[in-house]
Amino acid sequence: MRVFVTGASGYIGKAVALAFRRAGHTVFGLVRTENSKKMLIQGEVIPVIGDLNHPNDFRNIIEESEVIVDCAHESSPNSVARDAAKIELFLNAAHKNKLPHTLIYTSGVWVYGNTGNIIADEASILNPIDIVTWRPAHEEMVLNGSSDYVKTVVIRPGCVYGGVGGLTKIWFDSTLEGAVTMVGDGANRWTMIHVDDLANLYVLAAEKEVNRVVLNATGESNHNIKDIVEKIAQIAGLDGKIRQLTLEEAVQKMGRFATGLTIDQRVSSQRATHLLGWLPKHASFMQEIERYYEAWKQLQ
Repeated sequence: MRVFVTGASGYIGKAVALAFRRAGHTVFGLVRTENSKKMLIQGEVIPVIGDLNHPNDFRNIIEESEVIVDCAHESSPNSVARDAAKIELFLNAAHKNKLPHTLIYTSGVWVYGNTGNIIADEASILNPIDIVTWRPAHEEMVLNGSSDYVKTVVIRPGCVYGGVGGLTKIWFDSTLEGAVTMVGDGANRWTMIHVDDLANLYVLAAEKEVNRVVLNATGESNHNIKDIVEKIAQIAGLDGKIRQLTLEEAVQKMGRFATGLTIDQRVSSQRATHLLGWLPKHASFMQEIERYYEAWKQLQ
């Protein structure tokens, strides 16, 4: 299949583009700068230089791709409106001709809010935290865009780790300051997934041609944040030094994004297993922290 991946130089987008290529597909990766081309070419991905706010230069590639995978999200005052416009662009392109298309949209488990000990699944009532209150409506835009010729999928990843790291990179980066930074008391839990396991779910969703479906992408980790950061401090040789920030302090330092770091969640991905046979293959983050820490160090 011809696959078009947005955000192909990003943490998730790069992994997704490479996973589709490993599966034998022809992959076009959208990036904004010439500097990102070499990385894609090395991974046998065809680079497309452009900006989704100005899509005319590559609109034909979108229209002719059987699979459109959206892994891009910007942080700006207009990001929500631009995200909606992007969805509309993809759906219009997919409906332009009567060829089979699949649109896969990346959301996230923060739309469930705090779940505590209740295990949320795709049928759970959504209670998004403040910074992602807009996401459910955009998920609906995607799902409602399905037709006889267009299949639509929403994937909700948990906290993504592996390689250079996603949210887990915050902990590793903070070791350079002499202590591991933790927001809150650390009693909360993140639902987590390795970036390569996540990428494989995108490939399965496209190849199995599921339609109008939401899929969680999470592993089995159930460790609280305090246990994790204490382990990181140990392997980093910091003698258990942990810098605990209040939410207010974290927001001042990181912006409203920091509210997501205090979330307490348990989320099931059994639907992906039942529909697609998908199962995470990597050990949990806690089990292999040493390996992920060493990978992060080598990537600095």
